[in-house]
Amino acid sequence: MAKKAKDDTIINVDEVYTKTEQFVDKNRTVLWNSFIGIVLTILFAAAYKIGIYDYSNQLAETAIFPAEHYLSKDSIDLAQYGDGYSAGLEEIMNGQFKNDEMWVHSLNIFGTHAESRAAYMVGIVNRDAGLFEEAIESFKQVDLNDDIIMPFALAGIGDCYTDLGRLEEAEPYFEDAASSADAGLAAKVIAPNFHYKRALVLIELGRSSEAKDVLYHIITDHPNSKLNKTAEALHASL
Repeated sequence: MAKKAKDDTIINVDEVYTKTEQFVDKNRTVLWNSFIGIVLTILFAAAYKIGIYDYSNQLAETAIFPAEHYLSKDSIDLAQYGDGYSAGLEEIMNGQFKNDEMWVHSLNIFGTHAESRAAYMVGIVNRDAGLFEEAIESFKQVDLNDDIIMPFALAGIGDCYTDLGRLEEAEPYFEDAASSADAGLAAKVIAPNFHYKRALVLIELGRSSEAKDVLYHIITDHPNSKLNKTAEALHASL
């Protein structure tokens, strides 16, 4: 069985099939092992999601509840370090906390939502206490693709660098916070604040032209923001 190619060369299809079969026969073990490897990788990923990660996330959510309650009551020390029975935010942030008399190692709750929330709250506590370097490290541990916590964590880093007088380092974090907020569902509510902070830093850095562009963004894209009139006035003064 054969057919002509466009250049009139005769292609022997039977020969091609035979060579393919020979290749498969010679490499059957390698091909089979590769196939098994792919299947096992998929199964392991599914098992991790269903078994390890979901269970770890449940443990972390249970553990963080008392700490969040203490924080809501302004019991800062109990929230941050625990009460001797329930875990504190520091332990949860670092992925190690006591559960049913057993310590859960960080590997088991790595990447959980509760772990990132704990890191964000520790960042807030440290920032408010004037521990800016510690706050920055905590904020950097936040690893979420959400519309609220991530933008605020980025802006928190910017706030800390601003308080430390390191404006060049603060500016890109406000930019990232604003961009992250603009892409989220709460854009109209929280994004203008981050844009405005960035504009103020840019002015301090002598980059007034860039600051005007940022302020113009607030004026045009966030007309209902409480900062709109303030942005207009500052934009007109530059």
